[in-house]
Amino acid sequence: MPLITRGVYCDSGEKAYERESHYYIDFQISSALISINSILNGFPDNVLFKNKYQYYHYFCDHLLYSIGQISNRFIITKNDRGVILERKKMNLKNFNFSSDAFPILSDKRARNVIEHIDEYNQKIINRQRGVGGFNLIDESTQEELINILKTTKSIHPYTLNLINKELYIRYKDNDIIISIDNLKCELNQLQLNVNELLAVIEPTTRVATIFSNVNGSRGVNKDNFGSLFGNFTPYNNRRR
Repeated sequence: MPLITRGVYCDSGEKAYERESHYYIDFQISSALISINSILNGFPDNVLFKNKYQYYHYFCDHLLYSIGQISNRFIITKNDRGVILERKKMNLKNFNFSSDAFPILSDKRARNVIEHIDEYNQKIINRQRGVGGFNLIDESTQEELINILKTTKSIHPYTLNLINKELYIRYKDNDIIISIDNLKCELNQLQLNVNELLAVIEPTTRVATIFSNVNGSRGVNKDNFGSLFGNFTPYNNRRR
């Protein structure tokens, strides 16, 4: 049920696709924000992780995974065709998404690193005799180690800096620095966009579904029209 223009929908056979998009995008936004809060709140005492490195590694992985899942809903690639291409184009319009407004959420390279971290580590071990993997910088980290992690990202592809609240990712020969504060701002803004669309489509989804069933057993007629529509007010006629 694509959103053609503000407040106007049509029945495409995929009823309430925007409802599905809303749920999964909102879920990944919430997951990412939970991961950020867990990272910034610090390592608690009563957790199942053996140490703080496992704890931060776990939530960084999930944060980057969520970024990748959000990006997949919007960013058009050369391989996108047919329905997938049309859905992404519609999502860009419906959720007011652009790479300029959401530069971090538009970039899934960091997620690609952690998805293939074993391959990156193998290259580092073979070519440069490094260990690779996840690293942590916090207030207890020695200055010498901090300098090593900052200046030799080629052999340390994945580092969380809690002091600066940044993630350092080495993608091929490129250094990616993700500001956790900036990422949080993008997530909060996208959540506002997603919730704004939900406020529009909730009543409209009900109306479109009813009209799509006109030829079915629950057809709209003069006897049930009022009870089916209730007090529905079109979006464009609501007070602002």
